[in-house]
Amino acid sequence: MRTDRSQYSPSPADQHRSPRNRPWQRTRGFTLIELLVVISIISLLISLLLPSLASARRAAQRVACLGTMRGVSQAQSSYTSDNDGWIPGSPQTTGLYLRGAPAAYGPAVQRWDFMGPLAEIMGLGIPQGDGSPDSIIRRFNELRSSPAFLCRSNRFLSTYYPSPGAPNAGTGRMVSMNTVRAQLTLFSTTGTDPRAQGMVNASTNSDNLPSTYGPVVNRLGIPANKIFCADGARYSSSTSGEEVQPDYDLAPEAGFGGAFCDSGGWANFSKSWDRSRAPGNGYIGRYDARIWGFRHANSDPPVGAAANAFKINLIFHDGHGETQGDLDSTNPHQWLPQGTIVGLSNVWRDTRLRFNLSPGPGGAGIRIGP
Repeated sequence: MRTDRSQYSPSPADQHRSPRNRPWQRTRGFTLIELLVVISIISLLISLLLPSLASARRAAQRVACLGTMRGVSQAQSSYTSDNDGWIPGSPQTTGLYLRGAPAAYGPAVQRWDFMGPLAEIMGLGIPQGDGSPDSIIRRFNELRSSPAFLCRSNRFLSTYYPSPGAPNAGTGRMVSMNTVRAQLTLFSTTGTDPRAQGMVNASTNSDNLPSTYGPVVNRLGIPANKIFCADGARYSSSTSGEEVQPDYDLAPEAGFGGAFCDSGGWANFSKSWDRSRAPGNGYIGRYDARIWGFRHANSDPPVGAAANAFKINLIFHDGHGETQGDLDSTNPHQWLPQGTIVGLSNVWRDTRLRFNLSPGPGGAGIRIGP
């Protein structure tokens, strides 16, 4: 039976009807108010998401920095294992050959340089210095910008300090990591170790080190308790009345730690870990030097922010790493060799309160434990 499909087919009139001639249908668009509401919602979502994304990025940089520091620690462990426990970066170990040298040469760019000698162990292939200023400048610039020694959160530049005999390497990336000067000082010249004979103290004994101390791991105390190196900002300060941005002293026999080393986070005279602007430390100014050395917070804290608002990465002599708040990191027991006597007047005020530090018998100062 044939089905009549005419009822389903458009009529000739409908087939030739143009859209202009079809019955009018209303289409509704966005009003201006609705469009503005949508834009506002999108802007709000972006403002909520961007801090989270920035925080996640900085957290990733913090983890990456710890990984870099562990690589440095492995090279340091190789050096100490091959050299009877002596610690690299000391004027009495890897920098000893530069004593009296008019210009740096070889793996170290100055006597406090721990990066250059460890770069050789790590096989980085950075050309050694030949004693000429140009060769030292090239090596220093490659060391401070090498991924093997670079903190991902270190976005800061360091300028030249015109110390006598110091090559000018221009403005470049701030040295990311600093070692601990008191650990690298040889106080005793009467010890039984033959390497100690005839050596001189690398600095004055202002840290009151034990008379038998030398830069050897087994004289530090428990390796897991003692910092080898940390995020640093050598040389920086916020107490001179104006911001003192990081600079470097590249003289071969630079004093006080040179471009690579400083006293420690506990010291109120530190120029790598200046905490003078932290509440309770007695200084009120426009700048806060913690932004350079304690750079691993999830965002940039404001000037004068509360203690521990800033964060720092630390690597210890046993190879483990930690992230600590700027106040928690100042415990002098983790920076100094055991048996060292520290005067309270040299310790940050809030550090004394945080760790309940008080003088020993007769006001002799704080005795550092293992």
